[in-house]
Amino acid sequence: MRKGRVLGLLIFLIALGYFIYQYTPLIKKNSISITVYSPKDYFSANKEIKIHVSDKNAGIRSIEVKLVAMNTTITLAKKEFSDNFVKEFDLNFKTNKAIPEGSATFVVVVKDYSKNNYFNGFEKVVSFPVVVDSTPPQVILLSGTGRIRIGGTALAVFYAKDKDLKDVFLGVRHDGKLERFKAYPAENIFGNKHVYMAFFTYPLSKLKDYSTDIYAEDMAGNIATVHIPVYYNSSKQKVSRINITDAFIRDKVFVVLQREGLPLKENLLSNFLYVNDVVRANNTKKIREICSHSANKILWKGRFSQLKNSKVTATFNDKRLYYYKGKRVDVKYHKGYDLASVRNAKVNAANSGIVVFEGYLGVYGNTIIIDHGMGVFTLYGHLQSFLVKKGEFVRRNQIIAITDTTGLAGGDHLHFDVLVNGYYVNPIEWWDYRWIKTHILGVIDESKTRLSLIRQ
Repeated sequence: MRKGRVLGLLIFLIALGYFIYQYTPLIKKNSISITVYSPKDYFSANKEIKIHVSDKNAGIRSIEVKLVAMNTTITLAKKEFSDNFVKEFDLNFKTNKAIPEGSATFVVVVKDYSKNNYFNGFEKVVSFPVVVDSTPPQVILLSGTGRIRIGGTALAVFYAKDKDLKDVFLGVRHDGKLERFKAYPAENIFGNKHVYMAFFTYPLSKLKDYSTDIYAEDMAGNIATVHIPVYYNSSKQKVSRINITDAFIRDKVFVVLQREGLPLKENLLSNFLYVNDVVRANNTKKIREICSHSANKILWKGRFSQLKNSKVTATFNDKRLYYYKGKRVDVKYHKGYDLASVRNAKVNAANSGIVVFEGYLGVYGNTIIIDHGMGVFTLYGHLQSFLVKKGEFVRRNQIIAITDTTGLAGGDHLHFDVLVNGYYVNPIEWWDYRWIKTHILGVIDESKTRLSLIRQ
């Protein structure tokens, strides 16, 4: 009799333990996991919602996504599963619903197929506050139609307004790529904090399928795009033949490799090709990084100055064919102007600005880079010595350096570049007062007139 009672009690305890384990939340815990990738702080009906849900123990029963705004609950999406085989699920969708803008609460409710929690199954809720904003920024082009030659510079002025503006830039599409040009606030010029200026160029391309647009994005991810009509033309390209000698490689290329801390290659030609290709590409990358940060105002005034009493020995976009022992071994395009004067000539700053780099820079040798504001820079290469320091403000025609043959210079001269947001442009325009007056000052005046017609 006593054995029967003990056995019965044992069976009861086992059954009770199984019930507690299987059907209560005391031991088996809620295994539902919810990850909301978007939205975060802002919600837009125009942007995709991305949510990942998993329940590896019991399987997902249902997913419901809601938005609670102005005491109203709006169901954005609901997904139910007929069995417990779905352990993970990615819910990606656009609402495409009219939702009142303002403060709201984003809610995700997930239930599983568990018999736990007293046969009710587990439920997990994730909720957080969001700002509903489905209206893209307001963008108005102020500068009208642009005109540009390949490698030239153009200026776009536009009005961009949003209560939560995140990013604004000018983009040039070509060859399947999007080149970004920074848009700088121009309140100090226009007296309006919503006006931006962007200098841009058309990077060299064989296809010439350029498309220019303004992009403005708010914190909710709404993007406004405004097309800029730009007319462009190309110019005749000069072709030069450059013979590379063993003496040039030993005297010039070896020095560049040594200054860059690089070992010599297996033969003389390999050394030249490495410097002309790899080192030059790395130099260009570093220059672009240096030119990625610019003063938020125009520091220059009037046309830019050429090296005094200099003769042009190479122009922008010259096609250079390199020959070694009668065989063509490389092709490059000259990105600036070579200016020759007397030996060890005094180098004048092309215009006022801030020195942002002074040091050795591979194929350019001793180099100075000046920031003239709003993304415009000048570069001075093949220098002997520096007469200014990084961080120093220089004025137009101030003597900043002495010319020499450092880097890959075959003779004493100045290599001079103009860059816009790190992209090489043709310096000849910036030396021309009429071009400055028409394509920059005239564009600014025209934009001021159009801005006066906008209802603020």
